[in-house]
Amino acid sequence: MPVVTIQPSGKTVRVAPGGVLIDALRLAGEPFEAPCGGQGTCGRCAVRLIAGDAPESPGAPPADLPPDMRRACLARVGETDLTVFLPEAAGRAEDRDEESGDPAFTPDLSPDILALSPLAEHLKLAVPGARPEDGLSDADRLERALRPVCGEAEVVLSLPVLRALPDALRRRAGRIEAAVVREGRLLHVVDLAAGTGAGRIGAAIDLGTTTVSVQLLNLADGRVLATRSGYNDQIARGQDVISRINYAAAPGRLAELQARAAATINRLLRRMRRDLGLAAADVVCAVLSGNTVMLHLLLGIPPEYLRLAPYTPALLSIPPLTAAELGLDLHPGARVHCSPAVGSYVGGDITAGLLCAEMTEGDAAISLYIDIGTNGEIVLGNGDFLMTCACSAGPAFEGGGIDCGMRAADGAIAAVRADDATGRASYTVIGAGRPRGICGSGMIDLMAELFRHGWLEPSGRLSRARPSPAVAVEGRRARYLLAGADESATGRPLAVSEADLENLLRAKAAVYSACTLLLDQAGIGFDALARVYVAGGFGRHLHLENAVTIGLLPDLPPERFRYLGNASLKGSSLLLLSRAHRERQQALARRMTYVNLSHEPAYMDHYTAALFLPHTDSARFPSVAKR
Repeated sequence: MPVVTIQPSGKTVRVAPGGVLIDALRLAGEPFEAPCGGQGTCGRCAVRLIAGDAPESPGAPPADLPPDMRRACLARVGETDLTVFLPEAAGRAEDRDEESGDPAFTPDLSPDILALSPLAEHLKLAVPGARPEDGLSDADRLERALRPVCGEAEVVLSLPVLRALPDALRRRAGRIEAAVVREGRLLHVVDLAAGTGAGRIGAAIDLGTTTVSVQLLNLADGRVLATRSGYNDQIARGQDVISRINYAAAPGRLAELQARAAATINRLLRRMRRDLGLAAADVVCAVLSGNTVMLHLLLGIPPEYLRLAPYTPALLSIPPLTAAELGLDLHPGARVHCSPAVGSYVGGDITAGLLCAEMTEGDAAISLYIDIGTNGEIVLGNGDFLMTCACSAGPAFEGGGIDCGMRAADGAIAAVRADDATGRASYTVIGAGRPRGICGSGMIDLMAELFRHGWLEPSGRLSRARPSPAVAVEGRRARYLLAGADESATGRPLAVSEADLENLLRAKAAVYSACTLLLDQAGIGFDALARVYVAGGFGRHLHLENAVTIGLLPDLPPERFRYLGNASLKGSSLLLLSRAHRERQQALARRMTYVNLSHEPAYMDHYTAALFLPHTDSARFPSVAKR
């Protein structure tokens, strides 16, 4: 097989002829991102050929690249050895370390909110020595030592624990440390190893359609040790849940998507463990939250019936699993609890995220919870009722489907202002360096600014009536130049096309119309809402006024909005740390009424009406009309 050499790192990997170059780079430990889903439209994965050749797939979309550059998502490894150079600002995913104190990622651990009762407990036991007259096995004696702790619960000892037990008891004279997880009437012994790490670390995982976030926590005191996020490797096989369901239908592809999801989580885990000096065996439990499709794919359960009437999931409440069963790089026996889903497209990310909102306990005021992401999920309710639905917003909010789109990471344009006289953009870049692309909040700012100053028509098309040096008209289409080649970190101009703006327009219409439908079914208007909770990791940089200007969020006083950050991840962390929250989540899931938009003809009417800036009914957005 030909050898692919990667410079400047010097890494090498053997790949079968015909293999996709981006897969070879990932195999070598270069986690490239593909915001366009591997369609070759974003150019973010371009690499330089030094030796050999890697032709791009026939029929590939055109790209403005030098002759020695190839898009790794389209290039195929030939019959001979290949050497490629990765430019400094190429599309390496650069999984992002989040600040441990960032409220967007950190659970509220104040004493009045949380009584620490972690999923995995660390027990110090004194097991009596063996005596011939007792006739007790090592397992019997361990169970007796656990009885004061577990009460009437049945002790479950896995085969690896049984194998370790005899030596552990005798080497330590019966004084052992055990990591245990309670699950109803069962008490699972996960590990018997002593040490400062074993039994004290848990993982919270948010398995998003576009972005995956993982957090490691100290179960003894609730401290967040590290948080990391990155693109879901499944993006290369489809940008949204429907495209992945379709992809999974062919033989072997479901297993591929399962492996890609696990590989993404493991990549993030390994980086954090390396930085913290932890071993995989130190992480003895995990809580994983994601939408219903993502959980089906991670478990290797065929998802095809989720898109076919009557849209039935294989299951909503997933029994506890082990890390080994899921292929996760934790302690092999680590107990993995998946947050319960509610319907075909409203998953555990919502039942976890709602733990961060104040709309469920004895509150008569009605609130709206909006999780802005690829799979937009909405909840309406109070202490008496909860209604929920999901809409396919697409990946635009997370930088996907945008020519120069990227996640909210270093190098992303996160805020934009447009000059009223020229239309040229000024912008703020995360990390304060040169821009590599634009993230969701930057796109929302850009659309709002261009619309506000007359450079963008209500239909979402760039105005031809007002010439601007930043707008290039190419036949029937136009592009808006954000940054020239001399300004960008990629050495290529960063531009937003009308197709990109249309993607964002459809995304905001999907979310707003889903909110409208739920309120209609409840018989109330937006003015009746006491609070609007906005969840989603990208929204740390979201400017509320601009989100209202484009018609993504309702036109309400700013004080009614609450930003929760990555509520799915924060909720998963709370579930790791608190039995009360675990019980509360189960009760929430049982209370929620799922509204399937596929069964609601009115949804398409609402959606069509929202495909306008800010909306076809301008009376819905009086503050925008006044500007």
